[in-house]
Amino acid sequence: MDEEQGKIPFITELMSKFATVFTLAIVSMTLSGKLMIGFYPDAQDVSALFALGPGLPYDIVLQISALAFILSVLIVLLFSEQFALKIRFLVRYLLLLFATLLFTVVFAVVFNWIPAGDPLAWFSAALASVICFSIAIGLSFLWVKLQGKKYNALLAEYKARQVKP
Repeated sequence: MDEEQGKIPFITELMSKFATVFTLAIVSMTLSGKLMIGFYPDAQDVSALFALGPGLPYDIVLQISALAFILSVLIVLLFSEQFALKIRFLVRYLLLLFATLLFTVVFAVVFNWIPAGDPLAWFSAALASVICFSIAIGLSFLWVKLQGKKYNALLAEYKARQVKP
């Protein structure tokens, strides 16, 4: 039935979002780990995320995938057309930001991703999250604005054709 109306099935949308979030999470964790070790080599002794080796340990990959799955569910619930929530676009992103920070903090504490007694590490992680979300919000608003211009041009063209006899 969803296919007849041109809607994407929930599970398909969820798996697509999961693949995207998981990929972005692994890439960002890898890049941040490389940068962290470059600037603070002792970090490998403090956090499991920054331990040097042939790659991320399997446990860390599974932890990241669990977090990515939770965030994917939130993304589908907040942004899917199936759950047409009457919430402003910015509010959706802010809800996603706070939920992401909350779940990331929970995972960071439970799995010792960030040392609990190091406020600078926590501040740095929160700052990086806010910066990334700000960039994402900016790009999303730009995309929405460009789409709006495109649809307004098409609507004007359609109206112009309707007026002519």
